[in-house]
Amino acid sequence: MRYKSCYWIESGINFDTDAYKVCCLYSAKGGGNTIIEDNYKGKPINWDKVFAFKEMMKNLHKKGEIYPKCEGCIFLEERDWDDNHTKISMINLDYWTKCNSRCMYCHTMQDKKKYNSFKNYNFLPILNDMIKRDILRPNGHVSFGGGEVTLLKEFEKLLNIFMDFGFPLTRIHSSGILYSKAIEKGLKQKCVDLIVSVDAGSKDMHKFVKGVTSYDKVWKNLKKYASMQQDPFAVKTKYILIPGINDSYEEIDLWLKKTKENGINCVFHEIESKWFYARRDNIPDYIIDFFAYAKSKAENMGLKYELYERAEHMMKFYKEKV
Repeated sequence: MRYKSCYWIESGINFDTDAYKVCCLYSAKGGGNTIIEDNYKGKPINWDKVFAFKEMMKNLHKKGEIYPKCEGCIFLEERDWDDNHTKISMINLDYWTKCNSRCMYCHTMQDKKKYNSFKNYNFLPILNDMIKRDILRPNGHVSFGGGEVTLLKEFEKLLNIFMDFGFPLTRIHSSGILYSKAIEKGLKQKCVDLIVSVDAGSKDMHKFVKGVTSYDKVWKNLKKYASMQQDPFAVKTKYILIPGINDSYEEIDLWLKKTKENGINCVFHEIESKWFYARRDNIPDYIIDFFAYAKSKAENMGLKYELYERAEHMMKFYKEKV
């Protein structure tokens, strides 16, 4: 049947620190981030409840309405959707908070000691249960968010299971401070997509934004990862633009230059969350100019340039506005 939906509504799930949700996307005007069960600490999942919740959302969309949390989401697409109601093919993992960076824009900076000592539940039993129940669909997509993935005790076991199960692509977000042989293995097998958010071009700005002295180490690890990738676009650097902090053309130039020098062929560009949510309906032209400049500069250097979630919403809204 033809109706507006997305892959997350149809077959996705997001595991957060204290809830599991339909998706991990916050940037829709409706707020996104739809919770299926709150106060979750890792107990066995009632999958009938999960699929009933999804069916409720889909039935609403089939009637031509939109689930309130999904209002304004750019990932909604009108098309003929698959009627398989009992499979999961998209997973986002955000259930731990321990990290080796102190990024100024991160919500954990409200109480870093608390978040770095937070005891997460284990996802491995949940994944094994999904496989046992034949809920997990091969050829799916999984994303590790964080905390820092290289500090997650289960990470290597989970990644190996996803690779062995037949997931063609696992997206991994990492600070890049610690080098991972598991990530290297995934890059060699063309089934890992690695994103390292450097958020700066210069060493001083990197330390200021990230809160740690790791610039040289991160670029050294990025260069090594890039040398291992079999897909030329598998390793990516990301720049979260923080207006008033790193919104400098010089920093953007240095970021792109360092990316190219280290054998990386793809960049992601994002806008800082609190700034964006406070101004999403009134984005200053100079911010749009920064993104347009970075896109033009990157492409002229032969780099693949992509927008991340908030920036993608921002640029689409701006184009519609003008």
